[in-house]
Amino acid sequence: MKLSAPVVLADRVYMSEKALEEISRLGGYAWADAEGDRDLAEKIDGSPAVKVLVSEYVPINARVMDQAPGLKGIIAYGAGYDHVAVEEAARRGVQVCNCRGENAQAVAELTFALLLALMRRINLADPWVRDDGWPKAGRVLPDWAMGEELRGKTLGLVGVGQIGSRVARIANGFEMKVIAYDPFLKKLPAGLTAVPLATLLAQADILSFHTPLTAQTERMIDRNALQGMKPGAVIVNTSRGKIFDEVALVEAIETQQIKGAALDVFADEPIGWDHPLVKMKRVVLTPHIGALTREAGERLAAAVVRQARDLLEGRPPECLIK
Repeated sequence: MKLSAPVVLADRVYMSEKALEEISRLGGYAWADAEGDRDLAEKIDGSPAVKVLVSEYVPINARVMDQAPGLKGIIAYGAGYDHVAVEEAARRGVQVCNCRGENAQAVAELTFALLLALMRRINLADPWVRDDGWPKAGRVLPDWAMGEELRGKTLGLVGVGQIGSRVARIANGFEMKVIAYDPFLKKLPAGLTAVPLATLLAQADILSFHTPLTAQTERMIDRNALQGMKPGAVIVNTSRGKIFDEVALVEAIETQQIKGAALDVFADEPIGWDHPLVKMKRVVLTPHIGALTREAGERLAAAVVRQARDLLEGRPPECLIK
């Protein structure tokens, strides 16, 4: 069936009932439930009625745009927009925006949830208790149960935008030292010490990534970068998986160049069950759930409505990507 609503939601993102009601008043919406860009293009099928596309993961590229001759704007659901062909959209006069900041608190909190799970071995302790591994007599626990505290550790942030700056504030509560590198900011938020990337890699006990995926950041952490890290450091990544050379990351963990990693994102998603990272005990994995809180969902849905209204009524959206 050809999609004929002015607002098309490419994938099954969270939208509150209130948000959907407001979009209905703008002319209506349709769920595409697209499996990819080809599927989305086939479902739009040249419909001139489609004016706004909303997508979290489904690629919005020339193939899709070719099938939406009336397209006015594309909304990336969340902060990341590496799945949108921004330059191609600009060439066609189609505005692109994201929903930056709306999920920042959720991602910042997950960063510490992952970090604490890694440092205190929660990923090993929970299934061990459930599998009846806890000795019935005595207090002897396995060696792996010994964790580490965050207090006094040096946290190195790569990216200090809305998410990274929140991570820094949380780190202050743990009495951590925070250093930062951001290739996109000329001036860092107050209280943060800016250092070159090589210095950050060499000094940080914990590296946390909060930078968008661009040509500049793709595979920025390769084998050479990992070899430049402080021995025994750990990594947390809640930004984009392709920032890392995953083969080199696996090697760094296997050789104990770094102590472990906590990852919410991967180069290819979903990560395969047979991927080496899945089999590692010193790695904590979650399925790209950084933005998945009820509160963030409400904020994201409201941002989609505001920007869809702007696009349909001919105004620049609040988070226009230039």
